[in-house]
Amino acid sequence: ELAGCSPEEIATNRNSTEAIETVIFGLNLKKGDEVVMNTWDYPSMRNALKFREKRDGIKIVWVEMPGPSENADEIAKLYTDKFTDKTRLVLLTHVINYIGQVIPVRQIADAARQRGILSLVDGAHSFAHLDFKIPDLGCDFFGTSLHKWLCAPFGNGLLYMRKDKIASV
Repeated sequence: ELAGCSPEEIATNRNSTEAIETVIFGLNLKKGDEVVMNTWDYPSMRNALKFREKRDGIKIVWVEMPGPSENADEIAKLYTDKFTDKTRLVLLTHVINYIGQVIPVRQIADAARQRGILSLVDGAHSFAHLDFKIPDLGCDFFGTSLHKWLCAPFGNGLLYMRKDKIASV
């Protein structure tokens, strides 16, 4: 109920990293497939995709955001300008822990979906902190750590997969 989605779309796990890496390592990405991500994304997520880059030959396309911005359209454009016909996934850190930047996830996820690109959201610092339900974001996958803003005990996380995407992981 708190997440706003069906229980069939949620799995509990240990934390955001485990949730997001489940998706990163579970997707059938092939040599030449592109993944768009931000240089501000959390190191564990960057390293997981760098591993896929070395192992599987995917290409990471980096979004370089100079710093905090209040212009959602400008931020979204930094991502969507990187989309190509080879882009298969975009990783979106909803709230960037280093600078507190809120990424316009819905805007980017909608643009990605229109091009057949999957969206994976790192919600470690947004879930139970910002007012939203996961489906409001329009993403395909979402991972969070429940010990942060929900104050659950350490070792409690959540992975959301849109029902029609579960089989793809």
